[in-house]
Amino acid sequence: MFYLVRIGRKKVSVETVLDLLVKIQNLDDEIEDNEAQLTQIPRDTAKLEKQIAAREEDLKNAETRILEIKKNYKMKEIEIADNEDKVAKLNAQTFAIKTNEEYRAVLNEIDFLKQRNKEIEDGMIDLMEEEEKLKNSIDRMRAETGEFTARTRDSIAALKQRIGELTKRQGEARAAFDRDFDQMPEDARNLYARVTKVRDKAVCSIVDNTCTGCFANLTHQFLNELKKRNKILLCDNCGRILVYTGSRA
Repeated sequence: MFYLVRIGRKKVSVETVLDLLVKIQNLDDEIEDNEAQLTQIPRDTAKLEKQIAAREEDLKNAETRILEIKKNYKMKEIEIADNEDKVAKLNAQTFAIKTNEEYRAVLNEIDFLKQRNKEIEDGMIDLMEEEEKLKNSIDRMRAETGEFTARTRDSIAALKQRIGELTKRQGEARAAFDRDFDQMPEDARNLYARVTKVRDKAVCSIVDNTCTGCFANLTHQFLNELKKRNKILLCDNCGRILVYTGSRA
């Protein structure tokens, strides 16, 4: 390539084109990064929403369980009272029983009902202990859930604000990319587009005498040609456009 190239009616140095190539690659990278963030933020937001829902569901389940315990406890009280009433009636019947067989049957039924009431009472004690544990923890759960929800809602709001900021930056980056891309000569534009189709990025800098795209070592002769910045050169290994910037970044 020549030292000067024509852009419209202007002639500019190849060095200027190389600088433009680096600039549009940086803009291209920024656009890609913005796009990745804009794609990821809704996923992160949905994940946080699920975490809030899970915390609230745990609290709701604990509150519902307390109501269930109270209901079950009341039903057991009713069952015990009903069994005690049956025992009283059976005891009254014993005075009218005439045979030993009938008497034993009534006593067995009374024993069964008394044993059943004992089992019910044991179950009631378990319910009381469970209720006590839930009552001791539910206030803490409410406080923690409230704090977590408020904190997470702030994070979600920040993410949504970030979407607005990124959208604005993305528009500015795309406009800058289009402007700078149009300033390059047609052959440079075509080359950039062609390399971009097959590589993740078209333009790479040099670090420690290596291509930062494929990390291939460059010969001293090739590196010296790159340092002259008077022609557009491609990496022999990966085909990316190489630009010597005189830095390690």
